[in-house]
Amino acid sequence: MPNANRTNVAQTQNATWESTATPMLKEVGTFLQSRKQSFITAFNLDASQGVPMTEQPMTYTLAEVTTFAVDVLELCADRTDCKDMGEPSKMGRKALGKAFVATSVYSNKEKLIVVKQLNAFRRTLKSARKAQRVAEAVAGGKQWYADGVFVKDTTELKPFPSRRKAVSAYLRTNVDENWSTRANKGELKDMALSHVRQGATDAPTAQDTRDAQATSTPAPVATQSTVSAKVTKAELVEQAVALGIDKASAKKMKKAKLASVIDALSAL
Repeated sequence: MPNANRTNVAQTQNATWESTATPMLKEVGTFLQSRKQSFITAFNLDASQGVPMTEQPMTYTLAEVTTFAVDVLELCADRTDCKDMGEPSKMGRKALGKAFVATSVYSNKEKLIVVKQLNAFRRTLKSARKAQRVAEAVAGGKQWYADGVFVKDTTELKPFPSRRKAVSAYLRTNVDENWSTRANKGELKDMALSHVRQGATDAPTAQDTRDAQATSTPAPVATQSTVSAKVTKAELVEQAVALGIDKASAKKMKKAKLASVIDALSAL
């Protein structure tokens, strides 16, 4: 079912972060229980941002790591498996390190409590950021809708912050979750353009807009004279005279210029 597939995608994404972050978080606990004064990691030790990875390894002081550990453990404070933890900000360095690497069992699998909590926080953070992008798009009238894709448990079309996301949502709903792996994904995306629209639920679809642009009259551009390139200069002069141009003036013009003038006069 589509909902189950979406859950599996989210679980896979979390597992990717979890598999790389877990060893680092264990190292934080070990560091705090040691006498070392600096800590190097390829993660941004910022709990408020969900502890994302960095492009380059960063060095943190003991004070910075301690602040990070306190912030993370405070996120865990309301968990039932942390009811005996104590107040993180009042813990000594070693006690903080031990609490940081405490584990619990979830679905018969032992995990660091901080990993479990950070995974939940990262999902919340991702949802909040997504909601903010949608809100900004709606405020500017730039939101997109996909036919048949509704806000959960309603008949209200769901807004998306971009056409790409609306197209993807339409195909996930009406084809399957793995539409992008199909050999004909390009054709599927083109098809979906007939079912997404911007700004209002009754606005023209993206395909309507694209078709209108393709069939609209192009803006006038400079083109080569419709007079055949095989026409001689003498013949052009005679045509110009017939249109009322002084013969002497016509002879002084270059052939291309003369042909252009003749075209212009003929169009009047």
